[in-house]
Amino acid sequence: MKINRFAEKFARYRYRLLIDDRRINFRECFESSKDCLVLMPSDMNILLEAASKLPYIAELFPNRLIKIMVTSNIDPRSHEYIKRFTLIKPGDRDLTRFSLPKKSFIDNLKRTGLSVCVDFDFFPNFFNSSIAALTGAPVRIGLAKGMGLPYYNLELNVGRENATLKVAYQAFIDMLFNLKGEGPKIASCET
Repeated sequence: MKINRFAEKFARYRYRLLIDDRRINFRECFESSKDCLVLMPSDMNILLEAASKLPYIAELFPNRLIKIMVTSNIDPRSHEYIKRFTLIKPGDRDLTRFSLPKKSFIDNLKRTGLSVCVDFDFFPNFFNSSIAALTGAPVRIGLAKGMGLPYYNLELNVGRENATLKVAYQAFIDMLFNLKGEGPKIASCET
């Protein structure tokens, strides 16, 4: 999605005022029974690789609703991993004239409560970052791309520059399991 530069600067300022940056216990949020929101990449080639890791997200957050948000034009029924989850796709009526999410869309996302929001996009995606910040999820995890607070309170660097997509996403999943304390192996973790 193309975002107006003025809208981005205004939104950054607004989010810094609105977002609560108190200390949180990551383990408690991982064990919470509230929903998990996964923000998928907008690039179709990357989306398919990210979607293959969704079963690991379901394993990380058992017994809760996993919501998957896609912004690309994918038919969810065409992909085996995506169709298993609750799919959210913002439409034109969910966006402001600056292509940012409307308050009603955000309110609908957080209606049942969110404990974790995970952004699977490797590249700066202001729309996904805005969603992560505005949902109010205590844990907002993203891949390191220089966005930081207030959008994410944890950015993980998986060395995407030196690895294939498959290896980078697997390292990301390993780090998430390590954060929960269930990692099968210790992934190198740079935050």
